This record gives sequence, structure tokens and C-alpha cells, in this order.
Amino acid sequence: MDLDLVQYWIYPTVEGLDGMTVLADIWSLVNESVSKYLWHQQLFNLNLVSSKVGWHLHGKVEYGDSINDEWMVVALLKYITSKMNTVAARVVDSDGEILLIEAAEYLPKWAGEPDLADGRVYLYNGDVHLVAPCSGPGDLTPYPVGAPEPENLAIFLNKYPHLSLAKPEVQKCITERLGGFPEKVKENHHITNVLLPDVVAACITMDKQSVCDMINSLRDKDHLDLRKCRNMPRIRPDSRKLFSVTFPRCLYAILSSTDARPHRSSGWTIDESKPEELLGYKLSLGLEILASRYRNPGDQQATDTTSTHFIKKLQSVGYFQGEMEGSRKYKELLEQAKQFFENSTDNVYHSRLDKIMSNVEGYEKGSLKTPELGWLSPPGQPDSETWMEVTPESLDQMLAARFGVAQGGEDKIPGALNVFLNKMSDMTGVESHMGDDMNFKADDLIASMKKLLGETGNNDDTHKDENGEVDSSDSDSDSDIENDDPVIIDYMSRLDAEIGGSVAGRSDLPDLDQPLQVDSNVLSNLLASYSAEFGFSGPTSSILNTIGVNPGVKKDS
Repeated sequence: MDLDLVQYWIYPTVEGLDGMTVLADIWSLVNESVSKYLWHQQLFNLNLVSSKVGWHLHGKVEYGDSINDEWMVVALLKYITSKMNTVAARVVDSDGEILLIEAAEYLPKWAGEPDLADGRVYLYNGDVHLVAPCSGPGDLTPYPVGAPEPENLAIFLNKYPHLSLAKPEVQKCITERLGGFPEKVKENHHITNVLLPDVVAACITMDKQSVCDMINSLRDKDHLDLRKCRNMPRIRPDSRKLFSVTFPRCLYAILSSTDARPHRSSGWTIDESKPEELLGYKLSLGLEILASRYRNPGDQQATDTTSTHFIKKLQSVGYFQGEMEGSRKYKELLEQAKQFFENSTDNVYHSRLDKIMSNVEGYEKGSLKTPELGWLSPPGQPDSETWMEVTPESLDQMLAARFGVAQGGEDKIPGALNVFLNKMSDMTGVESHMGDDMNFKADDLIASMKKLLGETGNNDDTHKDENGEVDSSDSDSDSDIENDDPVIIDYMSRLDAEIGGSVAGRSDLPDLDQPLQVDSNVLSNLLASYSAEFGFSGPTSSILNTIGVNPGVKKDS
């Protein structure tokens, strides 16, 4: 599977359902959310697939750089199954079972093994369901081994939902990750003012998703594109007007950061100090690049029996909300349904490109007028761009929210580590009441540091012969030193000299017979390093674990 692809399947949970009717019901449910959402690369889609045992729906979305698109798909599936108990859904990405990955901390042991978990994770009634394999004779499960047939498993979910329902912690984890999707689609958008030529404004009004295609073509431009488009032969700067345009946040960041300036032969002049002019030129260049790449595939049949059948099913399920055929609302709903059906075909990119170029040609011929209403709005107060500014504080907040590890001081460090570092220590270890698992041994620390520095040789400082006596011939011999890494020898020699010079003549050294107060600077640096590791493996945790200290991960209070 491609790295930026999410796939999903919808299966009937009861027998005797008509696939096209279910598809029409689903589109009626999600139409409003999908129509308000701008997709980074590919729109939500579903294909009706026939199989030996019946039918199912299948879709895939290339989400590109926008991980929000992937979770929008999950949110739509969760919403669909919450409203229709006659279907169950499965969703995976390039890493496998995306729902398991997100809720990994709360899963049963078997679900952490990909070979066992594959094909056993579903959404039904808006909840996550895990169909466990058999781990013992006493287990009650309809599919003890292997990947179950999804058509049969969907029917099982409908009959015995309580046997597979994941625990509340898993449900809560997925719900929080969705962040209010699909209802809160506007949180993925950025609105700002843009100075657009009429032809660009007309294309965006007729197909709001075309703004994403313009940005993607601008991002992917090469030298051939720039040479063909530097004169801007089709997208001219005439009759530019100011509009309020809605972008997906991810694509707006790409548009803002992409460098593009008009060539002197293009006839375009812009004031780069005015963002609305620069943004308008970039979108225009993106449309020019699309036009330069387009090759007319030839005339195609205007009628499609499958599409017509789908429209009839939409009428039967009440999709058109009682609107009279030919009314403005009816045409809008019909256009959205046709776009959904077209986006579910294998040739989706060319289908969208055909539509964009049809709008450009329609404008050039005078059949497509300058837009006044639609996706574009009159200019207004642009959204703040502070969401694109990442400060150390905002990064801490994002990491804390994503990984559940708070930041900000000693009180945020895992408690066991704080207790350990606040105790007095001498060369024999931490105070005895700390417990055996918190014993701090200086010799172990020195040995651990030598390992980290890459010192070669045997792990033991001394070796014993067959009688168990110490063999001094192997200890610190000249041959051993000669075989050591010369870089390490030089480093250790310099370190010994530096320590020897700093210690000589000092009267402020501690009495080794007295407890040693830990240096505050060392503690501060150690705390900062361990905190930055968020409980995962890292240099500080490796050192502490090597000497027998396992601070653990801070638990939420």
C-alpha cells in the first residue's frame, strides 16, 4: 500500500440488502459533511463491489501531506455505522490497523501482534469492535484462528455485539483523536482574502475542490512547467476581484511557502507586500500549469447507466429533500451526488481535471459568467496565521496533548525519578530505605559510562582461571591496551589529565566518608533530558536502566 493511502470497506450486517440502496443511504448521511470539507488530494469515495458471497463497498483516499484527511475518513465511517446498524466498517492505512495503532496503550495483549489482529478490527454502531482469536480452551470466539471472512464477521457483529465491544478506554481514545470530526470540519480550514482573475474565481465557484488541484500543481511544478507557463497565455490578470477564499490548512501552508514570481514577459505585475495579490498569482499559475498539462481524452458518452441508477436510488431514499426537479437546491444536490460518483471511479484524477478544463473553456467561450455567489465570499477579515507559527511552548503543548506527557518543570517529571534524585547518596548507593530496585552503585555507573563511550574488551575487569583464581596476566596488560581503539585511548588519557589537573590542590573536595550531595546542575540537566524523552527510550533512560534505575512513566493524576 502507498505511504499516503487509507483504504476502507463497508459490509452489510444483515442479509438481503440492496447494495445500491445502501450506497444511496450512506451518501445521504455524509453529503453535508463531505461537501463542506476540502480534501487535500482525493475526495471521499465508495465503490459497489460484487463478490461470491454478496456485495460490499470499498473506497480509498490518497491523503498526501494531510493526516487530517485520513482521520476525516475514520470519522465518516464511525458516523455512518452509528446511524446505520445494517453495516460495519473496516479501515487500514500503510501501517496496518489504524484504530489499533492509535489506541495501542489500552489494547489486549493479542491486539498488539499484527499477525493476530489483522482483519479483526471493525466499527459497528459507532464503536470499535475487536474480534479476539482463541488463546485458550475456555475462550468464546467465533473465529479462533486466522483472518475471518469480513462478510461473515459483519453478520456476527450484528448478532453478538457485546462479545467484541472494545473497552471504554479504547472508545475514548479514538473519539478524542477524531477531534469533533466530521461535524467540526471548519477547524481544518483557513479563510483569507485573495485577488483572483475572473476565470480562476469561476473555476473555484463551480468546483471548490479545484483550489486544491491548483495548489498541488503549483507545488509539483518543474522546469518544463515553468518554461511553458512563464507567459501565462490562458490565465490573464484582467478583471481581478478580491474574494474571501477557504483553504485546507495544510495546503494553505504549502501555498504560502511556495516561491513563485511572475515572469516579466507574462504581463503580470503584483505588489509582493500585499499577500492577496501574491496568493492570487500563485493560484493563477497553478491553474495555468493544469491547463498546460491537459490532454483532451476525446468525446465520451454522456449517459452512464450506473450513474443514472444511483440517482434513482437517491430519489427513493429522500436525498433531494422534497425539492422540485430543476430548482436551484435540487441542481446543487444533484451536482454533489454526480461528483461523489465520479470520484469513486478509477480515473478520478482525469475526471476532475476534465471538469476544471471544461470550466476554463466555458469561461473563455462566454458560457460561464463571473461568479457572484457560491464557495467564494465577499472579502472580510482574514483568519489569523498564528497556527503556522511553532514556538517551543506550542510544541510542548502539542506533544503533551498528542502523547499524554505534560511538560514544564520538576513537578512534571515521573514521580519515581524525583524521589530517587531527591535522596542523599554516598558511594555505596542511595539510602537503604529506597529499596533494592533503586540501588545506585558507583562502580556500575562507571562501567555503564565506559560502555556508552565504546570501550572495547571483555565486560569483566578481571578474569579467573580454571581453579577460580584471579588471573592477573589478563588484567590491564600492555597487549590489551594496544588492541584498544586509539581514539578511545586518547580520549580517556585527556580526560584523566583534565580530571587530575582540576583535582590537584583543591581543598573543597567532599569527604568520601560523608554522604554526597548531588550537584544541582547535574540534576537539572538530567531532569531536562529525561523529560524530553517523554518516557520513550533515550540516552538518559538508557543510562538509568543500565545502573538498575527504572523511573517509569508519569501517570495522570
